[in-house]
Amino acid sequence: MPAAPRLHELQQGFADAVLGRGDAVAGWVDGAGLDPAARLRIYRHAVAGTLMAALRESYPAVQALVGDDFFDAMAVRYRQQHPSTCGNLQQFGDSLADYMATMSETQTLPYLADVARLEWRRQLAALAADAPPVDAVTAAAAALVASERLRIGLHPSLQWLRSDYAVLTLWQWCQSPSDAAPRVGGGEHVLLWRDGGEVAMAAVSPATFRCIERLADGCDVASAYLAAVDVDNDFDLEPCLRDLLAQGLIVAFIDEGGAT
Repeated sequence: MPAAPRLHELQQGFADAVLGRGDAVAGWVDGAGLDPAARLRIYRHAVAGTLMAALRESYPAVQALVGDDFFDAMAVRYRQQHPSTCGNLQQFGDSLADYMATMSETQTLPYLADVARLEWRRQLAALAADAPPVDAVTAAAAALVASERLRIGLHPSLQWLRSDYAVLTLWQWCQSPSDAAPRVGGGEHVLLWRDGGEVAMAAVSPATFRCIERLADGCDVASAYLAAVDVDNDFDLEPCLRDLLAQGLIVAFIDEGGAT
């Protein structure tokens, strides 16, 4: 009689079984009235259904664009090659966009991976930590700090995506598809953030996007402005900062002496 496996070997064998990588552990499973392999199939189907539901929840626009059958088949392949490595299902699916970009079947839909990236950023925005926006007094004090010394702390929920395709327009069309599909070319620069209990999204100019991207990277305001001017000589910093303040997306002004 073979020696009993150690606990970690049983755990690995059970994980392999529920992920469809073999039933070697079946000999050590009490079927409780069922064949042990049949008992494992119950767990396998339950796990598969849960992972499928998580991907559908995270990527409804992708599902709408490719159809249910293709999405489900792709999801099966994805979870086999990228099994969940965390007990929190909110992290499962973070590699789906890159995975789809490598699939031969999606090469005729080059925008699909970026739609997936947009949807994943929606999830990141929804789940991000919260932070109170600066008040009017703090904003007024920051206006007196030289832009070369001033850095801006942005809200944790703020996400951004630059795409060669009209991903926001596509996503919006997927919410209520009509016979006339939108044009996917032209590219869009999209900001995403949590507004109350919902995720807000907006397309912004390339220069505005560059400015906010630099601010998020920790650049001072002057450097972020110069980066935006490299994109568009007519870029105006004031409306950009005003809009961030209006949306509650500035949570700190930081100068050489510390938080303002």
